[in-house]
This record gives sequence, structure tokens and C-alpha cells, in this order.
Amino acid sequence: MLALLWWAGFAVVAIWIQRFVPGVDFLAPGILFCIQREKMTQAFWMAVVWVLIQEGCATLPFGYAIISYVTIYALYRGGMMFFDVQSFMFATLCGAALGVLHPLLLGVMTMLADMGGAHDRYIMEGIIQGVVFPLEWLAIRLLYPERLKYESPV
Repeated sequence: MLALLWWAGFAVVAIWIQRFVPGVDFLAPGILFCIQREKMTQAFWMAVVWVLIQEGCATLPFGYAIISYVTIYALYRGGMMFFDVQSFMFATLCGAALGVLHPLLLGVMTMLADMGGAHDRYIMEGIIQGVVFPLEWLAIRLLYPERLKYESPV
């Protein structure tokens, strides 16, 4: 129950921050953190709820958040063989990958929606995503309650 409250509070704060920095996903580092803790069920349900929130509030076609979260999972599974997936450097790699993917995905999504796009803005949002992601992951790692770190994965 404590984990549910902690992640709900995290989601409220992350969504509130997204209001001030539009185009940057502040929920994604939470998904990586849960996957790293081997709490796949928790990560799955958080991703489902957060995808519904993000896609429901967006003006683009459905799918951007899904692709982002699947990318995080794929990087984790693929990176397990080559990297220490619990490290800050791996979080930086994930942030960089999402930062590069951001303008590409938004370009495709705006094309599908037949909308004009501000490509310079998408690139800047991607850079911000790449910088913010590992820093937020580190903040989550430091602020996550000790007693929740060692509970059984559910």
C-alpha cells in the first residue's frame, strides 16, 4: 500500500512538472526504476495508467507514450548483456536514447495527424529529455523509501 501511495505522489508531481516543461516525459524514469527493481507487474500497471493519462491529454495520435515505454524496456533487456543496468550511466544511456527518439517520434506523429510541426522545438525537447531523464532517475533512486526497496516484487 505504501508503494502505491509513493508512486501516486510521484505521478502527481511528475504531471505537475510536465505542465511547466511541455513535451518532456517526467514519468518515464519511474518506469525504468521499477524495471530495475524487478517489479515488472508494478511497472506494467504504472505504464498502463501513465499511458492512458498521457495519451488522453495529448493532441497527437495514440502511441507515443507506448513506444517510449517499450523502448525503455527493450533497452533494459538488451542492455543487461552489456551494461550494469543499475548504474547512472545506463540511465544516462536511456535518457539519450529517448532524447534522440523524441523528435523522430513527434515528427512521425505530427505527420500522421496532418499537423504542422516545430522541428526545432522537438529537438530542444529531446535534448531536455536526455538531460532530465538520468537526473530524475537519480532523484527517484535517492528518495525512494528504503523499506520499499527490499519488499517482495509484486
